[in-house]
Amino acid sequence: MKILNFGSCNIDYVYSLHGIVRAGETAETTRREVFAGGKGLNQSIAAARAGVAICHAGCVGEDGRFLLEILEQSGVNTRFMRKVDGPSGHAVIQVDDEGENAIFIHAGANARIDRAYIDEVLSHFSSGDLIVLQNEIVNNDYIIDRAYEKGLLIVLNPSPINDAVKKLNYDKLFCIVINEIEGEALTGESDPGRILTTLRRMHPALQILLTLGDKGCIFDAPDKRCVQPAFEVRALDTTAAGDTFTGYFISALSRGAPTKKCLKEACAAAALAVSRMGAAPSIPTYKEMREALKTLKIKKSESADEQTLTKIDGYFDAALRDASLTELSKLLGYSTYYTGRIVKSLTGKAFSEYLCEKRCGRAAQLLVATDMPISAIIHEIGYNNESFFRTKFKAAYGQMPLQYRRTMRQKND
Repeated sequence: MKILNFGSCNIDYVYSLHGIVRAGETAETTRREVFAGGKGLNQSIAAARAGVAICHAGCVGEDGRFLLEILEQSGVNTRFMRKVDGPSGHAVIQVDDEGENAIFIHAGANARIDRAYIDEVLSHFSSGDLIVLQNEIVNNDYIIDRAYEKGLLIVLNPSPINDAVKKLNYDKLFCIVINEIEGEALTGESDPGRILTTLRRMHPALQILLTLGDKGCIFDAPDKRCVQPAFEVRALDTTAAGDTFTGYFISALSRGAPTKKCLKEACAAAALAVSRMGAAPSIPTYKEMREALKTLKIKKSESADEQTLTKIDGYFDAALRDASLTELSKLLGYSTYYTGRIVKSLTGKAFSEYLCEKRCGRAAQLLVATDMPISAIIHEIGYNNESFFRTKFKAAYGQMPLQYRRTMRQKND
């Protein structure tokens, strides 16, 4: 498997100050630094430092020589990079005393990626190779269409989120890496569990990696869900945390590592990154990450409600066919009455409604991913009444099951 990152390269101007500047406010900075950055560059460096061979494609301007140098010094293959007239992309980053940041970017050379250049780069890759994208370059829709036609596995980090990235064809993606803000923009939901449920309903075959900042992350695939808590560190600068996480996840994924290991290594690398200043300079090597794992402690940030919801979702995933309020109450250690109240409080739905949502979601996955007949799918998810299932499925997805199967497969062809 070859790995290509078609992404941005930026010059980051980082200003340290006591608090993020608000509208109408003027504040004095305590320090100004210049770093190599850009989501694409950061993710390529993270993947390379994690130990995999990765090619980066993108454009830099007349001021971008040092961006190429840091990519090359980090082990990234830059043979597909293009130099153009004018300035490189750049970002202005505010970092406060707590390590939080506010960023605005100017596209610069990142807006010079045209279709002819895309076709030339993709001609060197074939079915089964992995391509990574973010939303700091232009023509992502064209890249996705061409990469999908060639059979590439497409990983998208739709950041920064905007109307253009919402219109991309997510059914052509292999995996999406999002944070809670991006998840809410795509689904209209703010709760992590509902973000995942909604995306699963919208795109049944998609692998979803939802990052939760200092709460860790959740990986949700059609056949499994895996939760990884964050590690405890003192945050100095969170600028490259998400990109470090993505790069390390891609690296572990491409090596065929188990999901739990992929998430653990990605979270550990991100923890090290936030404990250092800068974007690209803060990204750890694989050796540093492995050494840190010996001493890093899990951050105890998950609330009791979040833990309970994780248990509830895990129960439905494991026992969907025979799920019952009685069995769930035994798992949680409460009465059936109190368990029903908990489910309603945490999900906004009664137990039967939430179970129906889960069953219809699983049915949607099977309709797209398999040729199972409707009767077999109904049995698989735990229903006996075909008419009841069809009514519930149409209410959830707006189409009858077989029509939904045809529609989704046509979208994927």
